[in-house]
Amino acid sequence: MNKLNIKEYQTKAGDKRYILRGAYIGTDANTGKQIKTDIRSRTKTGVKLEFERQKAEFKKNGSSKRTVSNKLFSEVAESFFSIYQLERKAGSIRQMRSTLDTYILPSFGKKQISKITTSMLQKQVIEWSKIASAPINGARKRKVGNSKDYKLHLNVISRIFKHAISLGLVESNPCQAVIVPKVKIEKTKKEINFYTKEELSSLFSTLERKNRHNWSDEYLNALLRLLIASGIRIGEAMALYWSDIDFENSTVSISKTTVSHHLIQDSPKTNKSNRTIKIDSKAIATMHHWFIFQKQHFMKLGNPQQYLVFPTSRGTVRNYTDLRNSLIIAENNAGIKLLSFHAFRHSHASLCINSGMTYKVIQERLGHSTLQMTIDLYSHLENEKKEKELELFANYANF
Repeated sequence: MNKLNIKEYQTKAGDKRYILRGAYIGTDANTGKQIKTDIRSRTKTGVKLEFERQKAEFKKNGSSKRTVSNKLFSEVAESFFSIYQLERKAGSIRQMRSTLDTYILPSFGKKQISKITTSMLQKQVIEWSKIASAPINGARKRKVGNSKDYKLHLNVISRIFKHAISLGLVESNPCQAVIVPKVKIEKTKKEINFYTKEELSSLFSTLERKNRHNWSDEYLNALLRLLIASGIRIGEAMALYWSDIDFENSTVSISKTTVSHHLIQDSPKTNKSNRTIKIDSKAIATMHHWFIFQKQHFMKLGNPQQYLVFPTSRGTVRNYTDLRNSLIIAENNAGIKLLSFHAFRHSHASLCINSGMTYKVIQERLGHSTLQMTIDLYSHLENEKKEKELELFANYANF
Protein backbone atom coordinates (compact mmCIF):
# COMPACT_ATOMS: atom_id res chain seq x y z
CA MET A 1 0.00 0.00 0.00
CA ASN A 2 1.41 3.40 -1.01
CA LYS A 3 2.11 5.86 1.75
CA LEU A 4 -0.65 8.43 2.00
CA ASN A 5 0.41 12.03 1.38
CA ILE A 6 -1.32 13.54 4.42
CA LYS A 7 -0.48 17.20 4.96
CA GLU A 8 -0.69 19.30 8.07
CA TYR A 9 -2.41 22.71 7.93
CA GLN A 10 -3.86 25.35 10.21
CA THR A 11 -7.44 26.61 10.39
CA LYS A 12 -8.21 30.33 10.53
CA ALA A 13 -8.53 29.94 14.28
CA GLY A 14 -5.00 28.56 14.40
CA ASP A 15 -5.93 24.95 15.13
CA LYS A 16 -3.82 22.12 13.68
CA ARG A 17 -5.60 19.87 11.18
CA TYR A 18 -4.67 17.22 8.60
CA ILE A 19 -5.80 16.79 5.00
CA LEU A 20 -5.48 14.15 2.27
CA ARG A 21 -6.07 15.93 -1.04
CA GLY A 22 -7.48 14.12 -4.06
CA ALA A 23 -7.94 10.81 -2.26
CA TYR A 24 -8.89 8.15 -4.81
CA ILE A 25 -12.14 6.43 -3.66
CA GLY A 26 -12.73 4.25 -6.72
CA THR A 27 -13.96 4.28 -10.32
CA ASP A 28 -17.66 4.95 -10.94
CA ALA A 29 -19.20 1.84 -12.53
CA ASN A 30 -21.76 3.95 -14.41
CA THR A 31 -19.55 6.73 -15.83
CA GLY A 32 -16.06 5.21 -15.73
CA LYS A 33 -14.78 8.34 -14.00
CA GLN A 34 -12.33 8.23 -11.10
CA ILE A 35 -13.89 9.51 -7.88
CA LYS A 36 -11.56 11.65 -5.79
CA THR A 37 -12.19 13.78 -2.75
CA ASP A 38 -10.43 15.76 -0.01
CA ILE A 39 -10.51 14.20 3.45
CA ARG A 40 -9.90 16.25 6.60
CA SER A 41 -9.55 15.32 10.26
CA ARG A 42 -8.01 16.44 13.54
CA THR A 43 -5.45 13.61 13.37
CA LYS A 44 -3.60 11.59 10.71
CA THR A 45 -5.28 8.45 12.06
CA GLY A 46 -8.68 10.13 11.65
CA VAL A 47 -7.90 10.89 8.00
CA LYS A 48 -6.87 7.27 7.36
CA LEU A 49 -10.03 5.89 9.03
CA GLU A 50 -12.32 8.25 7.09
CA PHE A 51 -10.55 7.35 3.84
CA GLU A 52 -11.16 3.63 4.44
CA ARG A 53 -14.79 4.30 5.44
CA GLN A 54 -15.52 6.25 2.25
CA LYS A 55 -13.93 3.54 0.07
CA ALA A 56 -16.01 0.85 1.79
CA GLU A 57 -19.21 2.90 1.43
CA PHE A 58 -18.48 3.52 -2.26
CA LYS A 59 -18.02 -0.20 -2.85
CA LYS A 60 -21.19 -1.01 -0.86
CA ASN A 61 -23.10 1.46 -3.03
CA GLY A 62 -22.31 -0.57 -6.15
CA SER A 63 -19.17 1.42 -7.03
CA SER A 64 -21.21 4.48 -7.92
CA LYS A 65 -21.25 7.92 -6.43
CA ARG A 66 -24.27 8.48 -4.29
CA THR A 67 -26.13 11.62 -5.19
CA VAL A 68 -28.04 13.39 -2.44
CA SER A 69 -31.74 13.57 -3.32
CA ASN A 70 -33.30 17.02 -3.46
CA LYS A 71 -36.80 15.54 -3.42
CA LEU A 72 -39.16 17.20 -0.97
CA PHE A 73 -40.66 15.00 1.74
CA SER A 74 -44.12 15.90 0.41
CA GLU A 75 -43.26 14.47 -3.02
CA VAL A 76 -42.15 11.17 -1.54
CA ALA A 77 -45.19 11.10 0.78
CA GLU A 78 -47.53 11.51 -2.20
CA SER A 79 -45.70 8.73 -4.03
CA PHE A 80 -46.15 6.51 -0.96
CA PHE A 81 -49.85 7.45 -0.74
CA SER A 82 -50.49 6.67 -4.42
CA ILE A 83 -49.41 3.06 -3.75
CA TYR A 84 -51.08 2.87 -0.33
CA GLN A 85 -54.53 3.72 -1.67
CA LEU A 86 -54.39 0.91 -4.23
CA GLU A 87 -54.28 -1.69 -1.45
CA ARG A 88 -56.65 -0.30 1.18
CA LYS A 89 -60.34 0.22 1.89
CA ALA A 90 -61.93 3.64 1.50
CA GLY A 91 -62.06 4.27 5.26
CA SER A 92 -58.34 3.56 5.68
CA ILE A 93 -57.53 5.78 2.70
CA ARG A 94 -59.48 8.68 4.18
CA GLN A 95 -57.75 8.21 7.54
CA MET A 96 -54.28 8.14 5.97
CA ARG A 97 -55.06 11.22 3.88
CA SER A 98 -56.22 13.07 6.99
CA THR A 99 -53.09 12.05 8.94
CA LEU A 100 -50.82 13.26 6.15
CA ASP A 101 -52.63 16.56 5.62
CA THR A 102 -53.23 17.43 9.29
CA TYR A 103 -50.03 16.31 11.00
CA ILE A 104 -47.20 15.02 8.85
CA LEU A 105 -47.03 17.27 5.78
CA PRO A 106 -47.36 20.53 7.78
CA SER A 107 -44.36 19.40 9.85
CA PHE A 108 -42.05 17.97 7.18
CA GLY A 109 -43.62 18.46 3.76
CA LYS A 110 -41.44 21.36 2.62
CA LYS A 111 -38.14 19.82 3.78
CA GLN A 112 -35.82 17.82 1.53
CA ILE A 113 -36.22 14.21 2.61
CA SER A 114 -32.44 13.64 2.59
CA LYS A 115 -31.99 16.45 5.14
CA ILE A 116 -34.53 15.25 7.70
CA THR A 117 -32.64 13.99 10.74
CA THR A 118 -33.44 11.90 13.78
CA SER A 119 -33.09 15.06 15.87
CA MET A 120 -35.82 16.84 13.86
CA LEU A 121 -38.12 13.85 14.15
CA GLN A 122 -37.45 13.46 17.87
CA LYS A 123 -38.36 17.09 18.50
CA GLN A 124 -41.63 16.76 16.58
CA VAL A 125 -42.63 13.49 18.26
CA ILE A 126 -42.10 15.11 21.67
CA GLU A 127 -44.37 17.99 20.61
CA TRP A 128 -47.05 15.57 19.43
CA SER A 129 -46.81 13.58 22.67
CA LYS A 130 -47.28 16.78 24.71
CA ILE A 131 -50.44 17.55 22.73
CA ALA A 132 -51.67 13.98 23.22
CA SER A 133 -51.15 14.10 26.99
CA ALA A 134 -52.74 17.53 27.50
CA PRO A 135 -55.99 17.50 29.57
CA ILE A 136 -59.16 17.38 27.47
CA ASN A 137 -61.46 18.00 30.46
CA GLY A 138 -63.89 15.20 29.76
CA ALA A 139 -64.49 16.13 26.11
CA ARG A 140 -66.35 13.60 23.98
CA LYS A 141 -64.15 14.26 20.97
CA ARG A 142 -60.67 15.68 20.42
CA LYS A 143 -60.25 18.76 18.26
CA VAL A 144 -58.65 18.41 14.84
CA GLY A 145 -54.89 18.81 15.31
CA ASN A 146 -54.97 17.47 18.89
CA SER A 147 -54.67 13.79 18.08
CA LYS A 148 -53.51 11.25 20.65
CA ASP A 149 -51.93 9.11 17.92
CA TYR A 150 -48.37 10.46 17.99
CA LYS A 151 -46.99 6.91 17.73
CA LEU A 152 -49.06 6.34 14.59
CA HIS A 153 -47.73 9.57 13.04
CA LEU A 154 -44.14 8.39 13.55
CA ASN A 155 -45.05 5.00 12.10
CA VAL A 156 -46.41 6.65 8.93
CA ILE A 157 -43.26 8.77 8.56
CA SER A 158 -41.16 5.62 8.97
CA ARG A 159 -43.13 3.92 6.20
CA ILE A 160 -42.53 6.91 3.93
CA PHE A 161 -38.78 6.67 4.61
CA LYS A 162 -38.84 2.95 3.81
CA HIS A 163 -40.51 3.89 0.52
CA ALA A 164 -37.77 6.47 -0.08
CA ILE A 165 -35.08 3.83 0.57
CA SER A 166 -36.72 1.53 -1.99
CA LEU A 167 -36.56 4.39 -4.53
CA GLY A 168 -32.88 4.99 -3.77
CA LEU A 169 -33.53 8.50 -2.46
CA VAL A 170 -32.04 7.93 1.01
CA GLU A 171 -29.85 5.24 2.53
CA SER A 172 -31.26 4.97 6.02
CA ASN A 173 -34.40 5.54 8.06
CA PRO A 174 -33.90 8.22 10.75
CA CYS A 175 -37.12 7.15 12.47
CA GLN A 176 -35.47 4.01 13.81
CA ALA A 177 -33.41 5.95 16.34
CA VAL A 178 -36.29 8.09 17.62
CA ILE A 179 -37.18 7.46 21.27
CA VAL A 180 -40.96 7.34 21.62
CA PRO A 181 -42.12 9.00 24.87
CA LYS A 182 -44.53 7.15 27.12
CA VAL A 183 -47.19 9.57 28.27
CA LYS A 184 -50.55 9.23 30.03
CA ILE A 185 -53.42 10.02 27.67
CA GLU A 186 -56.85 11.05 28.92
CA LYS A 187 -59.59 9.09 27.20
CA THR A 188 -62.46 10.89 25.54
CA LYS A 189 -65.81 10.51 27.25
CA LYS A 190 -67.85 8.03 25.23
CA GLU A 191 -71.58 8.55 25.53
CA ILE A 192 -73.70 5.65 24.33
CA ASN A 193 -77.06 6.95 23.11
CA PHE A 194 -79.82 4.36 22.91
CA TYR A 195 -83.59 4.01 23.05
CA THR A 196 -85.22 2.35 26.03
CA LYS A 197 -87.52 -0.62 25.53
CA GLU A 198 -90.50 1.67 26.22
CA GLU A 199 -89.36 4.22 23.64
CA LEU A 200 -88.91 1.51 21.02
CA SER A 201 -92.36 0.17 21.76
CA SER A 202 -93.81 3.65 21.27
CA LEU A 203 -91.85 4.17 18.04
CA PHE A 204 -92.90 0.92 16.36
CA SER A 205 -96.49 1.23 17.55
CA THR A 206 -96.63 4.65 15.91
CA LEU A 207 -95.09 3.36 12.68
CA GLU A 208 -97.49 0.42 12.49
CA ARG A 209 -100.56 2.58 13.15
CA LYS A 210 -99.78 4.66 10.07
CA ASN A 211 -101.51 3.76 6.83
CA ARG A 212 -98.28 2.51 5.29
CA HIS A 213 -99.23 2.25 1.66
CA ASN A 214 -96.48 4.51 0.37
CA TRP A 215 -92.80 3.92 -0.35
CA SER A 216 -91.38 6.16 2.41
CA ASP A 217 -93.39 4.72 5.31
CA GLU A 218 -92.92 1.10 4.26
CA TYR A 219 -89.20 1.73 3.71
CA LEU A 220 -88.64 3.32 7.15
CA ASN A 221 -90.62 0.68 9.01
CA ALA A 222 -88.68 -2.17 7.40
CA LEU A 223 -85.30 -0.46 7.88
CA LEU A 224 -85.81 0.39 11.56
CA ARG A 225 -87.23 -3.05 12.33
CA LEU A 226 -84.16 -4.71 10.78
CA LEU A 227 -81.73 -2.36 12.55
CA ILE A 228 -83.20 -3.03 15.99
CA ALA A 229 -83.52 -6.77 15.38
CA SER A 230 -79.96 -7.28 14.12
CA GLY A 231 -77.75 -4.46 15.43
CA ILE A 232 -76.18 -4.03 11.99
CA ARG A 233 -74.67 -0.69 11.02
CA ILE A 234 -76.70 1.63 8.79
CA GLY A 235 -73.99 1.41 6.10
CA GLU A 236 -74.24 -2.38 6.19
CA ALA A 237 -78.03 -2.18 5.79
CA MET A 238 -77.71 0.06 2.73
CA ALA A 239 -75.38 -2.50 1.10
CA LEU A 240 -77.65 -5.52 1.68
CA TYR A 241 -78.80 -7.63 -1.26
CA TRP A 242 -81.96 -9.71 -1.08
CA SER A 243 -79.70 -12.74 -1.50
CA ASP A 244 -78.21 -11.85 1.91
CA ILE A 245 -81.56 -12.48 3.62
CA ASP A 246 -82.54 -16.09 4.24
CA PHE A 247 -86.29 -16.04 4.89
CA GLU A 248 -86.42 -19.77 5.62
CA ASN A 249 -83.78 -19.65 8.36
CA SER A 250 -84.49 -16.07 9.51
CA THR A 251 -80.91 -14.86 9.04
CA VAL A 252 -79.14 -11.84 7.60
CA SER A 253 -75.61 -12.20 6.21
CA ILE A 254 -73.25 -9.22 6.36
CA SER A 255 -70.39 -9.14 3.85
CA LYS A 256 -70.48 -5.57 2.48
CA THR A 257 -70.90 -1.96 3.53
CA THR A 258 -71.30 1.43 1.92
CA VAL A 259 -68.52 4.00 1.84
CA SER A 260 -68.83 7.72 1.12
CA HIS A 261 -72.54 7.11 1.88
CA HIS A 262 -73.41 5.77 -1.58
CA LEU A 263 -70.73 3.37 -2.85
CA ILE A 264 -70.88 -0.33 -2.02
CA GLN A 265 -67.59 -1.81 -0.81
CA ASP A 266 -67.41 -5.57 -1.31
CA SER A 267 -66.08 -6.13 2.21
CA PRO A 268 -67.38 -4.91 5.59
CA LYS A 269 -65.70 -2.58 8.08
CA THR A 270 -63.43 -5.27 9.57
CA ASN A 271 -62.82 -8.99 9.11
CA LYS A 272 -64.96 -9.70 12.18
CA SER A 273 -67.79 -7.77 10.55
CA ASN A 274 -68.34 -10.71 8.20
CA ARG A 275 -71.15 -12.50 10.01
CA THR A 276 -74.58 -14.13 9.81
CA ILE A 277 -77.20 -12.92 12.29
CA LYS A 278 -80.38 -14.63 13.39
CA ILE A 279 -83.35 -12.25 13.65
CA ASP A 280 -86.75 -12.67 15.34
CA SER A 281 -89.96 -13.79 13.61
CA LYS A 282 -91.53 -10.32 13.63
CA ALA A 283 -88.49 -8.84 11.92
CA ILE A 284 -88.37 -11.53 9.23
CA ALA A 285 -92.11 -11.11 8.60
CA THR A 286 -91.60 -7.36 8.21
CA MET A 287 -88.79 -7.95 5.73
CA HIS A 288 -90.95 -10.37 3.74
CA HIS A 289 -93.73 -7.79 3.59
CA TRP A 290 -91.19 -5.18 2.41
CA PHE A 291 -89.88 -7.59 -0.24
CA ILE A 292 -93.36 -7.98 -1.76
CA PHE A 293 -94.13 -4.24 -1.53
CA GLN A 294 -90.79 -3.34 -3.12
CA LYS A 295 -91.22 -5.88 -5.93
CA GLN A 296 -94.64 -4.44 -6.80
CA HIS A 297 -93.15 -0.93 -6.79
CA PHE A 298 -90.38 -1.82 -9.23
CA MET A 299 -92.69 -3.89 -11.43
CA LYS A 300 -94.59 -0.66 -12.10
CA LEU A 301 -91.25 0.88 -13.15
CA GLY A 302 -90.43 -2.11 -15.38
CA ASN A 303 -87.58 -3.28 -13.12
CA PRO A 304 -88.87 -6.19 -11.00
CA GLN A 305 -85.41 -7.75 -10.49
CA GLN A 306 -84.19 -5.27 -7.89
CA TYR A 307 -81.28 -6.78 -5.91
CA LEU A 308 -80.86 -4.08 -3.22
CA VAL A 309 -82.90 -4.37 -0.01
CA PHE A 310 -82.93 -0.63 0.71
CA PRO A 311 -82.40 1.26 -2.59
CA THR A 312 -83.78 4.61 -3.59
CA SER A 313 -87.24 4.56 -5.14
CA ARG A 314 -85.46 4.58 -8.52
CA GLY A 315 -83.34 1.53 -7.66
CA THR A 316 -79.94 3.12 -6.97
CA VAL A 317 -77.75 2.87 -3.84
CA ARG A 318 -79.19 5.13 -1.18
CA ASN A 319 -77.30 7.83 0.69
CA TYR A 320 -78.63 7.17 4.18
CA THR A 321 -78.06 10.76 5.31
CA ASP A 322 -81.12 11.59 3.18
CA LEU A 323 -83.21 9.54 5.62
CA ARG A 324 -82.37 11.64 8.66
CA ASN A 325 -85.47 13.85 8.37
CA SER A 326 -87.74 10.80 8.09
CA LEU A 327 -86.29 9.43 11.33
CA ILE A 328 -86.77 12.77 13.12
CA ILE A 329 -90.42 12.90 12.05
CA ALA A 330 -90.97 9.33 13.30
CA GLU A 331 -89.29 10.13 16.63
CA ASN A 332 -91.38 13.28 17.07
CA ASN A 333 -94.59 11.43 16.24
CA ALA A 334 -93.72 8.79 18.83
CA GLY A 335 -92.80 11.41 21.43
CA ILE A 336 -89.31 10.02 22.04
CA LYS A 337 -85.85 11.60 22.11
CA LEU A 338 -84.06 12.45 18.86
CA LEU A 339 -81.12 10.15 18.25
CA SER A 340 -79.56 8.61 15.13
CA PHE A 341 -79.57 5.43 13.07
CA HIS A 342 -76.49 4.26 14.98
CA ALA A 343 -78.53 4.45 18.20
CA PHE A 344 -80.47 1.40 16.97
CA ARG A 345 -77.20 -0.57 17.10
CA HIS A 346 -76.62 0.53 20.69
CA SER A 347 -80.28 -0.18 21.52
CA HIS A 348 -79.93 -3.69 20.10
CA ALA A 349 -76.92 -4.28 22.34
CA SER A 350 -78.85 -3.03 25.38
CA LEU A 351 -81.79 -5.33 24.63
CA CYS A 352 -79.45 -8.30 24.13
CA ILE A 353 -77.63 -7.67 27.41
CA ASN A 354 -80.75 -7.24 29.49
CA SER A 355 -82.45 -10.25 27.89
CA GLY A 356 -79.61 -12.40 29.22
CA MET A 357 -77.37 -12.92 26.17
CA THR A 358 -73.68 -13.45 26.86
CA TYR A 359 -71.17 -10.82 25.75
CA LYS A 360 -69.56 -13.36 23.42
CA VAL A 361 -72.82 -13.82 21.50
CA ILE A 362 -73.36 -10.05 21.41
CA GLN A 363 -69.82 -9.53 20.10
CA GLU A 364 -70.52 -11.95 17.26
CA ARG A 365 -73.85 -10.30 16.42
CA LEU A 366 -72.33 -6.80 16.33
CA GLY A 367 -69.16 -7.88 14.53
CA HIS A 368 -66.77 -6.33 17.05
CA SER A 369 -63.11 -7.25 16.57
CA THR A 370 -62.65 -8.19 20.24
CA LEU A 371 -64.81 -9.30 23.16
CA GLN A 372 -63.25 -6.59 25.32
CA MET A 373 -64.54 -3.91 22.94
CA THR A 374 -68.10 -5.15 23.47
CA ILE A 375 -67.68 -5.25 27.25
CA ASP A 376 -66.07 -1.80 27.41
CA LEU A 377 -68.83 -0.25 25.29
CA TYR A 378 -71.90 -1.82 26.83
CA SER A 379 -71.29 -3.22 30.32
CA HIS A 380 -72.83 -0.10 31.89
CA LEU A 381 -76.14 -0.78 30.09
CA GLU A 382 -76.96 -3.94 32.02
CA ASN A 383 -78.89 -2.39 34.95
CA GLU A 384 -82.04 -4.39 34.18
CA LYS A 385 -80.02 -7.61 33.95
CA LYS A 386 -78.29 -6.90 37.27
CA GLU A 387 -81.65 -6.42 38.98
CA LYS A 388 -82.87 -9.80 37.61
CA GLU A 389 -79.66 -11.51 38.73
CA LEU A 390 -79.95 -10.00 42.21
CA GLU A 391 -83.52 -11.27 42.40
CA LEU A 392 -82.34 -14.75 41.38
CA PHE A 393 -79.73 -14.65 44.16
CA ALA A 394 -82.22 -13.47 46.74
CA ASN A 395 -84.67 -16.23 45.82
CA TYR A 396 -81.99 -18.92 45.92
CA ALA A 397 -80.20 -17.73 49.07
CA ASN A 398 -83.40 -17.32 51.11
CA PHE A 399 -82.16 -18.61 54.46
